[in-house]
Amino acid sequence: MAEAADRYIADDVHTFLHAGSSNKFRIIGSINAGEPVVMLDRDAQSEYVKIRDAEGRTGWVDGQFVQSNESFRSKLPALEAQLEETKQLLNTADDRHQQDILDKSSRLAQQDQELAELSTELTDVRQQHAALKKENQRLTSLMDDKEHQMRLDWLLNGGIVAGVGLLVGIFLPMIPLRRKRKNGRWMN
Repeated sequence: MAEAADRYIADDVHTFLHAGSSNKFRIIGSINAGEPVVMLDRDAQSEYVKIRDAEGRTGWVDGQFVQSNESFRSKLPALEAQLEETKQLLNTADDRHQQDILDKSSRLAQQDQELAELSTELTDVRQQHAALKKENQRLTSLMDDKEHQMRLDWLLNGGIVAGVGLLVGIFLPMIPLRRKRKNGRWMN
């Protein structure tokens, strides 16, 4: 006796369940296409397979109608469930899409507001920069004027000192100095 294995009746047939390992045995029932069965044994001569169906009946069917791949009929409920789930996802996809659009629109509005604030700040900074640049130019001009005035003051002070020195140099020799008398000093 072969080991019990899950098998399926082929999708394109409706087969009869026989009491023995050929079609000469009496029919004890029928198996619908795609029904799952458990293979219990196999007759090598007639190629009939002993099976147990979902109702617990045991019998023999032609081996060409038994396949190891899951039938479409047994896959159908799972596929229908997946289809229903996909339909629900598609139905909610529009709602999710609308929510995504609302979220993105909200983010765009927030970014537009931030951009407007930054633009205002940039305008203020540019105005401050222009004012500071003007003030810097004014202070630089004032510093240049002060430096020029300082140089003129030094030049004027130097001229005064030079003039006084020149006058002292000219008039000093003209002033008669009293000479001391020589009191017998032998070296003078």
